[in-house]
Amino acid sequence: MELGHWATIVAFLSTGACFVGMAFLKTATNQMPPLNGARPFALAIAMLSSRTWAIGFTIIGAGFGLQFIALTALPLSAVQPALLAGLVLLPFIAGIGLRERLGRRETFCMVLGVVAIVLYARAAGSARTFDQTPAEPLLLAAIGPSLALPAVLFLISDLRPKGAHERPLSGITYGISAGMLIGAGEVVLTGMAMVKAPLDELVVSPGPYLFGAATALAAGQIQIAFQRCRLLIVGFLVIMTANPQMLLVSTALYGHGWQPRVEPLACLAGGLLLNLAAIWFLPRHERTRPTRPSRRASGEWSATSALRPDPNPQFPMQPSGRGAVGSERLAAAPGEHGPFGMKPPSLRDRIARERIGREAPQPLGTDARDPRGPGRP
Repeated sequence: MELGHWATIVAFLSTGACFVGMAFLKTATNQMPPLNGARPFALAIAMLSSRTWAIGFTIIGAGFGLQFIALTALPLSAVQPALLAGLVLLPFIAGIGLRERLGRRETFCMVLGVVAIVLYARAAGSARTFDQTPAEPLLLAAIGPSLALPAVLFLISDLRPKGAHERPLSGITYGISAGMLIGAGEVVLTGMAMVKAPLDELVVSPGPYLFGAATALAAGQIQIAFQRCRLLIVGFLVIMTANPQMLLVSTALYGHGWQPRVEPLACLAGGLLLNLAAIWFLPRHERTRPTRPSRRASGEWSATSALRPDPNPQFPMQPSGRGAVGSERLAAAPGEHGPFGMKPPSLRDRIARERIGREAPQPLGTDARDPRGPGRP
C-alpha cells in the first residue's frame, strides 16, 4: 500500500476517533450539574472530575494525533476530504451509542455534506503546496478572530433569556462556534505538520499555545452543547465548520493553492457552497416527538379517573327508616375497571354518600346531654 493511501485511511480514522470521544463527552453530561459558559471555573471542575469525560477527551486527543500523522505524509488537499469522509461514521456512532436518529431534513443535510466531500476530493487532484512559513503577527491575526468570535457568539446565545414555552434549540450556534474553535486549532496543527520545524523551535513558537487555547475553549463549549443538544447535530456542525475553515485559512497562510484551471476551482467552489447549504438547511429547533399514549390516556384506570363522570351513577332515595339508606342504580354501562376488577368511586357517588351521611340521624353521646333518654323519638 502506498504511503498516500495509508495516510488517507489514518485521516479517515482520526475523524471516527473524534466522534467516539464526543460520544463519551455526551455520556458524561448525565452525571454533571447544569453547565453554563458564564461560570468557567465550575465548568472546568465538572469536566476534570468526570472519569467518562477524561476517557472521551483522551480519545479525541488520539484522533488529533492521527490527523497530525496524516498531515505530515500528505498535503492538506488530500487529507481534508478524508477527514470529512469520516462524517459517514457519525450516524452509526450516535445511533449505536446514544440511540439518536436522523430526521428527514438532517438526512438531507447529511447527503449534501457527502456530495460536498466528493467535490472536495475531485478538486484535491489539482492542488499544490508551497509549505511557506507565515510570520508570527500574521498567524496571530488569522487565528485571533477565530478564537474570540466563537466565544462571544457562544456567550450571547448561552445568556439569552429563554421563554418558558420556547421550543428547544437544536444547537446551531453551539456547533458552529465550537467548529470555528476546532478549525482554528486545526489550522495551527496543519502549520506545525507542514513546516516540520525542530522541537526546540516548535516550543518557542506560538503554534502549540494557540492550539492549546483553541482546544480548551472548544472543549468547554462542546460540553455545554452536549448537555443540551444531540451528538448528531453538534458533531455534524463541528466537522462541517472546522474543515472548510482549515482549508481556506491554511491556503492563505501556508501557500497552499490550486492550479488555475476551471474544473478544480469549480469543484472547490461547488463543495464550499454545498457545505454552506448543509449547515443552512439544518433545523433550528428540535422536532416535537409525539408521546406514546400512556395507560391513563388509553382509558385504563388511574388515580385521576375518579374525577371523571361515572358511566353508572347512583341516585339516592329518601330514607325509609332511621339510618336506612336506599339506592337505585341505572342500567349497567360498560365502564372502566381498576386493579383487581374494582370499580373506582365516581365524584357523584362520593358527593351522594357524604350528603346521605349528613342527613342520617346521629346517635347521641350520653343521657345527661339528652333528657329524653336514649331511643326516644
